[in-house]
Amino acid sequence: MGEPHRAGPGHVAVWVAVGAPPAGEPLDLAQRARRYRRARATARRIGRHLVAAYTSCPPDRQAWERDDRGRPLLVDPGGLHVSLSHAEAVVAAALSWDAPVGVDVERLRPLADPGALARTALSEAERRAVEELPEPLRDAQLLRFWTRKEAVAKALGTGLATHLRGIVTTAHGAVVSLPEECGDISAWSMADLAVRDDVIASVTVRAPGVRVLTRTLALPADEA
Repeated sequence: MGEPHRAGPGHVAVWVAVGAPPAGEPLDLAQRARRYRRARATARRIGRHLVAAYTSCPPDRQAWERDDRGRPLLVDPGGLHVSLSHAEAVVAAALSWDAPVGVDVERLRPLADPGALARTALSEAERRAVEELPEPLRDAQLLRFWTRKEAVAKALGTGLATHLRGIVTTAHGAVVSLPEECGDISAWSMADLAVRDDVIASVTVRAPGVRVLTRTLALPADEA
């Protein structure tokens, strides 16, 4: 996995493991469920190894729990906030020493019903920003807006129960507004992650002025 980033207060370390995009015939429901479970297990394994790398606490001595939404929460060692995400052959893990963190990753792909996703999650300004783009660029921008919203929701701890349309950003990533339960916008840090052209990811921390350090790794084919 390589050496960990310099880390501590004021930093969030984000590791993204990317495999080859899935190929072949569309999967049936059972196959998609198996792939999802395998990706989730890979994300949690990577999370445990990263916690060990940064804290010297081996995976078998770590204590993890799940919140009421099924999210993995690191209990021991304390003082470290962890967020995990996975998509099509992509896994992301973010670690923060300052405050709760949220990371979300998506594989760029043609969206089956982009209009439905836009109506569900985007503000009017965000929808206009997507519609003003040439059609080949719209799905990518929609997914950028989506990953930012998911990252905020994870850091907030409310998941998809969050008022997603209340999380408003510009096409270039500036935060315009957040739901009332987030408090002051200036108390949050948000960044899009530069990974690969076919991977879209964002990270959010409930602390101001946090520096994001990103490392990209290859995801082995047997875990993709």
